[in-house]
Amino acid sequence: MNARPITSTGLSSAVADDLLDGVEKLMRRLITRGEPSATGLFSNSAQAAVGHLAAGGQRVRARLALGAGVALELAPQDSIALAATAELLHNASLVHDDLQDREKIRRGNPTVWAAYGDEVAICTGDLILSAAYGALASVSDSRLLPELIALVHARTALVVRGQCAEFSAKEQQVTDMAVYERIAIGKSGALLSLPLELALAAADENEWMSEARRAAEAFGVGYQIMDDMEDVESDAAGADGPRAVNALLVLKAAGHGLNAKAVAREIGLRHLRTAIELADRLPNGAGAFLRCLALALCQRL
Repeated sequence: MNARPITSTGLSSAVADDLLDGVEKLMRRLITRGEPSATGLFSNSAQAAVGHLAAGGQRVRARLALGAGVALELAPQDSIALAATAELLHNASLVHDDLQDREKIRRGNPTVWAAYGDEVAICTGDLILSAAYGALASVSDSRLLPELIALVHARTALVVRGQCAEFSAKEQQVTDMAVYERIAIGKSGALLSLPLELALAAADENEWMSEARRAAEAFGVGYQIMDDMEDVESDAAGADGPRAVNALLVLKAAGHGLNAKAVAREIGLRHLRTAIELADRLPNGAGAFLRCLALALCQRL
């Protein structure tokens, strides 16, 4: 599923643009490390990874990390490293997700598997995933690495569990919104909370980690519900039942019938309002960008 644009303010200054440029350069450098730079010809997996990243995207996770890093007064080098880690993990998941869902187009371009084949797509996702851990090597204080690496693994594992749960749910119609929300938190919330958690950990603000995680998870569920409301027809189009786990289909299966859309909207708004409230609590305005994103989605719902 291709993400729709999210309108928000924040991180629009020249400083933020410089930091984002640093993220892009670091990601490319990690992806192409060990490649024959003299010729500029890359292996299939590196070429596919470079092309996937160059296709764009909103860099929401990078912006979350950079916004929190600036607010918490992290060194620019550290903010860039953490932002690259979160963004690379997200893009690795997209490459594998497109392969599993057989999506042929992302960001207006052929997906990696569609352009290069399944085998290269698997290798490309793995390469981007490995680069995410490599980005942590740029963190200035090596004493932070054990905690940061453990955190990255924990959130990656949650994403994997969420993906597996979604595939299991496709085989049998989900009728419980609690199950739906757990899947959404695994697939979306984990990599939205990670950039905030990494910045908080690097700033020694660990007591706020739970708040950041809950804020990002609430936002992830709200965003997924909004996306589902716009995708319900395509998600229901599978010949053997729903092609994807969709909030409206879950609510209809649970007996809400024609009221499913109104119920979904109310649930989505409730989660987004929770995200705004929790993001506001984070120290020094570290959750400001997440708050902007949630407010923008509230307006769309």
